[in-house]
Amino acid sequence: MRVITDLDAIRPADYPEGSSVAIGKFDGLHLGHQAILRTLVEGARAAGHPAVVLTFANNPLSLLRPERCPQPLMSRAQRLEGFAGAGVDDCVMIDFDETVAAIPADDFVRDVLIGGLRARHVIMGANFRFGAGGAGDGALLEALGERYGFTAQQLDLVAAGGAGQASSSRVRDAVLAGDVDAAASMLGRAPVVRGEVVHGDARGREIGFPTANVGGEIEGLVPADGVYAGWVVIGDGEADPRPAAISVGNNPTFTPEGRSRVEAFLLDFSGELYGQRIEVRFAHRLRGMERYDSLEALLEQMRADVTRTREMLAR
Repeated sequence: MRVITDLDAIRPADYPEGSSVAIGKFDGLHLGHQAILRTLVEGARAAGHPAVVLTFANNPLSLLRPERCPQPLMSRAQRLEGFAGAGVDDCVMIDFDETVAAIPADDFVRDVLIGGLRARHVIMGANFRFGAGGAGDGALLEALGERYGFTAQQLDLVAAGGAGQASSSRVRDAVLAGDVDAAASMLGRAPVVRGEVVHGDARGREIGFPTANVGGEIEGLVPADGVYAGWVVIGDGEADPRPAAISVGNNPTFTPEGRSRVEAFLLDFSGELYGQRIEVRFAHRLRGMERYDSLEALLEQMRADVTRTREMLAR
């Protein structure tokens, strides 16, 4: 997949027969986003056009209302990998800055979608807005399509079973509440974080539960503090996921004032992980974080967590 990071780098000559374009923020790539990408790629293949995603590298609120800007569900790299996995040919991922924010909706369609990408079909989600002041919506896109000769399609929200309609904000709320099961229902997969394994205080190794501590710049949204059953993928993702009991938070027994962190105890694993990148997948929440009055009480609970992790992941 080709990645274009500047509107000026779009070359109309690359789209001699036109293109099919999906526009949106695509944070989390939940079931609704997946429906848009599936529709995009299938339609592009049928028409013989490249499938193009036009999105922002940052949330527009980071510029417009930074105090209201939510934490991202995915890093830029994770989103790009998701687009590539969906079969997208080109991704135009631009920074939402003052210049982009000032482009009127009509000009955005005329100059970028038509003048740059030569769009023949444009898809967007039900709640997406575009153009200065968010003036552009599905109705305007359809009207401009009639003027410029492209078809416009606005997809409805997608229901995710008992979790309700899938949206980035609802996924984010679920993850931050520790309800990873609800988040997974809307994502179609377990919520994940990934990063490099760093040295911790080695206390887990001393008590027989060595953990992989995820440090540095963590990609993905970290769930609420607690203990989870899940999976860990080591390295580039080619290896099979390994079952793990995962702790999020500080250690209230030993370091009640400590900084919150993600630690994974890989079941039935022995080996050195320091310096390697891992992906942690949160399957089920087991419990919240608790303080124990003795080391033996803590160990008893940890053994119970491991037993329950095995049971839940075996289902």
